[in-house]
Parts: sequence; C-alpha cells; structure tokens
Amino acid sequence: MSEVSALWFEEAKKLEVGEAIFVRAANKKEQTAMANEFEAERDDFSIIDPVHASQIFILKTLKDGKQYVVLERRFRSPFVAFKKSSDGKFSKIEFDPERRRMLQLMVRDKKTREEIEEILNGLTDEEVTMFFSEK
Repeated sequence: MSEVSALWFEEAKKLEVGEAIFVRAANKKEQTAMANEFEAERDDFSIIDPVHASQIFILKTLKDGKQYVVLERRFRSPFVAFKKSSDGKFSKIEFDPERRRMLQLMVRDKKTREEIEEILNGLTDEEVTMFFSEK
C-alpha cells in the first residue's frame, strides 16, 4: 500500500454518510491499482471497525473523460436484516457481535445463567435456545 492511498483512506474515514472523495487516476491501469490499494486499506480498517469499514464503498468511474477512484460512505447496517416468514410477514433480526462474544465467553467460563442475565440485562429467546436449551 502506498502512502498516497493511506492518506486518502484516512480522509475517507472522516466522511459522513452520503459524502464521497474522487481521487484522479492517470489511466485505467493506475485506477485499478489504486482501487486495489484502497481495498487493502479497507480490509486493514475492518479489523478495527468492521461496521464503519463496511460503509466505505470503493468504485471506479469515468467523469468528464477522466478516470477516478471514488471513496464513498453509504449507510449500511451489516448487523440488521429482515426475515420473511412463510405467511409473507417480515420481522427484523438484529445481531450484536460484541454481545454474542461476551455471552460465549461467559458460557465458556461456566458462569450461571442468572449471572449472565444480570450482566447482560436479560437474554433473548434466541440466546436462551442457543446457549441454555437442553441438548
């Protein structure tokens, strides 16, 4: 990764949702190389902040006959989805990876269900089924 891509990616991290940075490339080959460097920067950043990293989109575009790599921040919530039931109704599903990790560690450390519920302010039906149902 080059210092230039690192500097521009740092600026991209500061973008608000809906904002974009257009970085000029000399030609198609440089545009592709630059986009690849930005993707590597995003991969490194995703270790630190996966949600924010997933909101930074890297696009290649032609504007006024010139090549650009676009760093754009779009709203994205990777831990929220919708489930469609057999009767066609949708229900929201949310996943909190930090909570799941804490729950897994506490179960592994053999904390009681009551201790875990106190620490996490209760458990969802899914968590009870997943971690505490008799197998």
